[in-house]
Amino acid sequence: MSDVLYTLEELSAILKVSRSTIFRLKKRDNWPHHKFGSEIRFSAEDIAAIKAIYHQQPQPETPKRAPRIPKRK
Repeated sequence: MSDVLYTLEELSAILKVSRSTIFRLKKRDNWPHHKFGSEIRFSAEDIAAIKAIYHQQPQPETPKRAPRIPKRK
């Protein structure tokens, strides 16, 4: 286990999101974190788990269909 713990500012730079987005998603999606009093820190394992939450396999591309145009009488 790594001894490095990242602050909110460092995590926002890593994930390229704002600090307020981190707070919102941490609460909504129950992100793993460490709390020391009022300070919140994230380990490298926490960050890997957070990335795994949002990692999605690309969906296969469906062929596009032409729109149906009614015939004129």
